[in-house]
Amino acid sequence: MNRYVRQTTLAEVGEMGQVRLMASSVLVLGCGALGSNLASLLARAGVGRVRIVDRDVIAIHNLPRQVLYEESDVDAMLPKAEAAGRRLRRINSAMEVEALVADVNARNIESLLDGINLVVDGTDNMPTRYLLNDACVKLGRPWIYGGVVGTSGMSMTIVPGAGPCLRCVFPTPAPAGSLPTCETRGILGTLPATIAAVQATEAIKLLCGGERSPHLLSIDLWRQTIQQVQVLRDEQCPTCATRRFEFLDGWVGEAP
Repeated sequence: MNRYVRQTTLAEVGEMGQVRLMASSVLVLGCGALGSNLASLLARAGVGRVRIVDRDVIAIHNLPRQVLYEESDVDAMLPKAEAAGRRLRRINSAMEVEALVADVNARNIESLLDGINLVVDGTDNMPTRYLLNDACVKLGRPWIYGGVVGTSGMSMTIVPGAGPCLRCVFPTPAPAGSLPTCETRGILGTLPATIAAVQATEAIKLLCGGERSPHLLSIDLWRQTIQQVQVLRDEQCPTCATRRFEFLDGWVGEAP
């Protein structure tokens, strides 16, 4: 426990919370700006097993935001999942890291959740998040939504059966191409680290046996504004209320 003594000193964690973390398995879905920060924070916190899934190869424009990668990884044209796995094993040799270079779609999402206690969202598109929401609600897995673009980001903790799911808040997917992206809007390099820290804290809290935060948190880092939006479960929600898993049943998505 000496490694985690500053964390176990916290009343909110304690030694029992640390034991729970070390026995936990987390899926990091997507290992870009959010996902690489999330994976690093969870490894340093002492999560016992992390499964990383991403299909992309590291590019030079990733380096300002994606903390697990170096120029040598770009030169070697390494997949993000592979490079992230190598770095995480050097950060914490006691943890188990499973790095999968794979697309995420309706055919494999449930198998990716097998043996997982909690999912953290490092994806960069809403269709994959709707698919993840379907799978997590169906299988009863908590997951932590996160999104970043420009100078603002948001996070929400979703615990099936204990509050709203993603479709309670965003019931209908936006038309393709209508939402701003990091490619069209740009992104502040410090923003993913901030939102990932919020997500990772929520993950640690749940894994230690704590309660979920009941709101959607929105942060504009440039303007230093923070909003907490209370969200309620939609009793007519097609996913968590009527359990119609439309994205799982018919939609094959893109990778994070």
